[in-house]
Amino acid sequence: MKNPNAAAVKREAEEAWGKRGGDVTEGMPSEPADLVDAFYARFVRPLGNLVILFAQAEAAWLTLLVDLTGCTEKEAQKFLQKEAADVKQEILPLVRASAIEGYARQELCDSIDKFLCDRKRRNRLIHDEWYVSLFEPGGVAMTRGLPRKKDADVAYGDSTPEDVWNLAWRFREYAHVFSHASHMLGEQKSQ
Repeated sequence: MKNPNAAAVKREAEEAWGKRGGDVTEGMPSEPADLVDAFYARFVRPLGNLVILFAQAEAAWLTLLVDLTGCTEKEAQKFLQKEAADVKQEILPLVRASAIEGYARQELCDSIDKFLCDRKRRNRLIHDEWYVSLFEPGGVAMTRGLPRKKDADVAYGDSTPEDVWNLAWRFREYAHVFSHASHMLGEQKSQ
């Protein structure tokens, strides 16, 4: 049974809201300000692009792994946890044995090799601690990766925003190469 007071409560709420004037977003800036310190502001856009383009490249990489190995996407995800050398040892022979020929095969092999190296760089940028080094005039944004394995060294990074833009661009290219290879493999299977 409906609550007879529900309509009255709703009407009162609407009237009270109307008296306040405006809506919930009124008075809010169209876009919130960056939350990071000024030292990091130049990295906000390139890192944002890197996050999105890496995710797209990794999705294309998983699709390619499925197409090359015949496994499920869930099974292909195991390659994301493996060391780069182990992935190359398993996947590159499959690429060479595939029906992908000539320049496309070589480009795919090169892209896989570079993707795995760049993925390591991307992980450093995303997962390491960001700090400001005051040894440079005006301070410079840097990263510091704490060792997760026994006897490992601390990894320091000093990427510039241009370095991050270039890395993001390369992930965009990897996504295209991997998608194209998957498309070629799909067409060959349908023949």
